[in-house]
Amino acid sequence: MINVTCFRCRRRFDLDPVFVGAELRKLKVKTPRHYQAICPACHSMSKVSVVEMRDELDAVADEIEKLVQEQARAAEEARERARVAAREKAGQKEDADQGDPKSSSL
Repeated sequence: MINVTCFRCRRRFDLDPVFVGAELRKLKVKTPRHYQAICPACHSMSKVSVVEMRDELDAVADEIEKLVQEQARAAEEARERARVAAREKAGQKEDADQGDPKSSSL
């Protein structure tokens, strides 16, 4: 676990290195310098240096990769479910338009 002290309320809290590593991989920046940790007590943001967390992140690199792959697979499944739902909705709308007597011309 990564120990962090809030800069505002000075409360200490732990960060899961697997979760932090996965969140850092999602960022658009290739080499982020800081991770923005949210304090559970006062909800303020504290910047934590990635350099300071490097040892913990390297120790769980395999778990981070596994979590990132699971998240990517879950996102792809959600996109596929959304596509199927959109197709079904479009098919229902098409059926309703064909059965509507107002839309046909006399």
